[in-house]
Amino acid sequence: MGPASYPARLMSQLFAVVSSAFYGFADLSGGLATRRMALWGVMAWSQTLGLGLLAVGVVVVVTDVVAVSDVAYGALGGVFGVIGLAILYSTLAAGTMSVVAPITGAIAAVVPVAVDLITGSRPGPRALTGIGMALVAVLVIGMAGRAHGLSKAILGRAFLAGVSFGVFFIAFSQTSEESGLWPLVVARLATIPVLALIAVVTGTMVRPRGRDLRLLVIAGNLDMGANVFLSLALQRGPLAVNAVLVSLYPAFTVLAAVVVLKERPVRMQWLGIALAVISAALLAL
Repeated sequence: MGPASYPARLMSQLFAVVSSAFYGFADLSGGLATRRMALWGVMAWSQTLGLGLLAVGVVVVVTDVVAVSDVAYGALGGVFGVIGLAILYSTLAAGTMSVVAPITGAIAAVVPVAVDLITGSRPGPRALTGIGMALVAVLVIGMAGRAHGLSKAILGRAFLAGVSFGVFFIAFSQTSEESGLWPLVVARLATIPVLALIAVVTGTMVRPRGRDLRLLVIAGNLDMGANVFLSLALQRGPLAVNAVLVSLYPAFTVLAAVVVLKERPVRMQWLGIALAVISAALLAL
């Protein structure tokens, strides 16, 4: 990689870390909102309330041209992103956040790396060690989750959410830098009407007030901010590295859960979380 591309790569990694932090805090507020409100109402409102931030981003980020492929990948990413978020929010509401979030994040990191391997990428020993350590982290955290009273169903849903986010990362990595944030606009146009329709049909499109509204505003804007920085990172840097960096978000969720909810993870959980963070660092270096 030449001198001119190194700063761009470094900037993309910075974007990925910022996205990770936003996702981590968004998951906490979204999970809390889902404990108080019905899932589809939370999804519809939070996605809609983040549109203002997206509008600002579209104006700020330069757009040269939007290809058909950018639109297609934006729509695909939007669908899988919403599926992952719906599974994650419902799982966070039903299970211990400090266990569910790391499982989802580790799987979301492994999927793009696996795709790179399948498509011909040849990572070195350090990267392979990181992949193996991420899988071990999932196993360790999962075992701790079972000891913590979590069911196989909750652990399975956390796994599925991670796979969905992995596909979401892959889709947005295929969009061009020239398209700016328009693939993200397409993603929202493809998902918000469906979410609103489901919420209306299920009778969960209730107007939020008070604390519920505050949680939804926070969750929606943090999630949108995370998506904006994710798009910028994946358009400018390597998929595997930036996907892994973004997947560090459970560390922020766990930190917030410990501070806000007074959750106390057991030692094995901390070990699993530490392994997940180390594996991500090995892959990103």
